[in-house]
Amino acid sequence: MVLIVICGMALFIMVYWNWPINHDTAWYLVATRKMLDGAQLYIDLIEVNPPLNFYLTIPAILIADGLRISDTNGQYFFVALLYGVSLLWSGAIFRRASDLSPLRRTLFFAFMAVVYVLGAASDIAQREHLLVLFLSPWLMWYLVRPVQGPSLASSAFAAIGICIKPFFLLFPIVFLIRDMWRCRSLAPILYPRYLLMLTIGVIYVGLVIAWHPEYLTDIVPMAGKVYAAYKNPLWVVLRISFISILLGLIIMVPLVRWKGQNTGDTTFTLAAGSALLGFLVQSTGFGYQLVPFIIYSLLAGAWWLVNARSRPLSVALTSLACALSITVLYERGKYVSALTDEVIFAAQKFGPIDSIVSDSMQLDSGAPVALRLGIDWTSRYPANWLYPGALRSLVETDCAKEAELCAELRDIVERNRTDNLNDILDHKPDLIVSDRAVISLAADSATWMTFMRADPRFVEEMKNYTLVYQTERMDYYLRNEE
Repeated sequence: MVLIVICGMALFIMVYWNWPINHDTAWYLVATRKMLDGAQLYIDLIEVNPPLNFYLTIPAILIADGLRISDTNGQYFFVALLYGVSLLWSGAIFRRASDLSPLRRTLFFAFMAVVYVLGAASDIAQREHLLVLFLSPWLMWYLVRPVQGPSLASSAFAAIGICIKPFFLLFPIVFLIRDMWRCRSLAPILYPRYLLMLTIGVIYVGLVIAWHPEYLTDIVPMAGKVYAAYKNPLWVVLRISFISILLGLIIMVPLVRWKGQNTGDTTFTLAAGSALLGFLVQSTGFGYQLVPFIIYSLLAGAWWLVNARSRPLSVALTSLACALSITVLYERGKYVSALTDEVIFAAQKFGPIDSIVSDSMQLDSGAPVALRLGIDWTSRYPANWLYPGALRSLVETDCAKEAELCAELRDIVERNRTDNLNDILDHKPDLIVSDRAVISLAADSATWMTFMRADPRFVEEMKNYTLVYQTERMDYYLRNEE
């Protein structure tokens, strides 16, 4: 198992080293470095997610500085270390699975090592990927001793991952419900592992209140009024991810009627169910949110296969579905963004430049460009998600009946415009990238340039810029030489 982990870490570094990281993780790298340089989170850096992922990005920045490597490689190095710790710990627990032969146990563990990377594919270091790594030892305890449950140490480790995102609370809740159902009692609520996780969660919320009060008093209420505009109907979410969900469910079909050795045999199935429920509750259809479901459905199928006996048809069905799912993951490959590549091309063509701002609803054209070019990202926002969402909410709100809500939404629109303008006036970026594409969120949706021209100061400031390049979607404005 140690050899498998070492080989897995080495292979991971070899495959991903110097490869561009996904846009969300790129934003966290850029924003966390700014935070370490003195920028105030949720004031100078506006982010809808809670602060833990910024703090989990600090080790990557420190590693990058200590080893004198890029921030992206620092992130890969940190993920490799976390991957190694998670797997070694999980392996030490898994050795207690005495019902399996050493060969089957080793094969399953090797499959787990592969899936923990391949299951994330282009979404390495996304919050969902980190959750899987933090949750692994906790789940392994459920697998090998379902009655006693996880240790306190693994529960504390898992709690870190769960605190990354509120939707991750579904994992301990689902397992708590399973424990209460198994015992036909409410007693599991008082199990030390759940109380410890609750305590860590409460401490985390307390630290957020103490260190970043703006998140709860400003960001959360604002996001609550706007972010719902980006949610999709359930049928749309299912259609977007139909293949991945279908394959995962097919993999787990034989487990429905499987009577395994103990209740631990349902561990990965429950984890997959929790992950799928979280994906559907979020209702955005973003692919990275499906990473835990993909990984846990594959592990559920693999666990059934290493325990299966004479069930040739079921074995064939699960094996085929696993193979197809892995093929889909392999074809997806590492992260690639044509939009990021386009902006980098334009920035280099009209450069050299030292700073950039990209005003788009997508992150691809912003922080990832700054990260790869080693230049300054001058906006406090990762992307312009505020004004389109607020405009849609305004369209869907009866302002005659909800005048106060409409006033708040208009304030959000004006805040977004003012923040964008102040960032440009204060930092004077060398290149402004304006996105002409607007996702149809509202009947009166406007491009960013049209939206900003409502402020005369912006019109005056843009006289210092020249339109130097246009593509099907983007306009590129270069600051005039003084």
